[in-house]
Amino acid sequence: MMAGELPQIVFEESVTSTNDVAIERGREGAPHGWCVCAREQTEGRGRRGHVWTSPAGSIYLSCVLRPGVRMQEFTALPAVCAMGVIDTLRELGLAERVGIKWPNDIVARVAAGEDEPFDRKLAGILVEAKASTDGPFAVVGLGVNLHPLTVEGEGPQVSPQALEPISLDELMGGDGCPDAQELAGMLRDAMIARVDAWAAKMATMQAGMGPMAPILSEYFDMVPMLGKQVAVIAPTGHVMDTGTFSGLDIWGRAVVITPAGEQNYPSEAVSLRQI
Repeated sequence: MMAGELPQIVFEESVTSTNDVAIERGREGAPHGWCVCAREQTEGRGRRGHVWTSPAGSIYLSCVLRPGVRMQEFTALPAVCAMGVIDTLRELGLAERVGIKWPNDIVARVAAGEDEPFDRKLAGILVEAKASTDGPFAVVGLGVNLHPLTVEGEGPQVSPQALEPISLDELMGGDGCPDAQELAGMLRDAMIARVDAWAAKMATMQAGMGPMAPILSEYFDMVPMLGKQVAVIAPTGHVMDTGTFSGLDIWGRAVVITPAGEQNYPSEAVSLRQI
């Protein structure tokens, strides 16, 4: 493999979990950028252990990341990879239709327009940090709704605060939507480009600067909920607080201005919902 050349993507029809496949390969020494893509997962998972319903009609891919930074700085990787997904969607002409729901879900609005809400979920990201004899690595898993989802039986089990899904086909009106293999290549390349650029900046940062510092200003521009009134939701679905989503700190925690003052919330503990 030539310097700068990424490994070929491995395509599978169905796997238990693309993250599990990539983690196993990462432990075996798979290089930075190695990626597996499947049309279906039988045991997919999301953040905080949630079940990720993974029917055929979507694409699921997971990439091995070896950014060469300290493991504690991996906390920025979900946001960095989400920015790569937005880069791809902008390339497809959807710049005004998509954004990031903190920390890393990809959300969309049905129609372009400043007053239209970003209230549909297009894609989800799960990053898992692991260790191996070759050093620490991460796996980024991405699930994208490529076509309208049709699930037989009772349908997917989602939490009450979950957004209704939308597919890339629906967003693009069925015109010009890439096929699964082409889209997987675009997404993998864009995420790796973002990770490499972020890692290069981290190498020049002063000690003590958090991992979000190199990307904060650009990340903010991709988060439509910023500046809006939000509810802070516990994993149980309980509303913990309400306030204004005012930004992020350099460690990626959401800064919410509540009646009791400024509060910082880690993504592992809460989610935000616009109200």
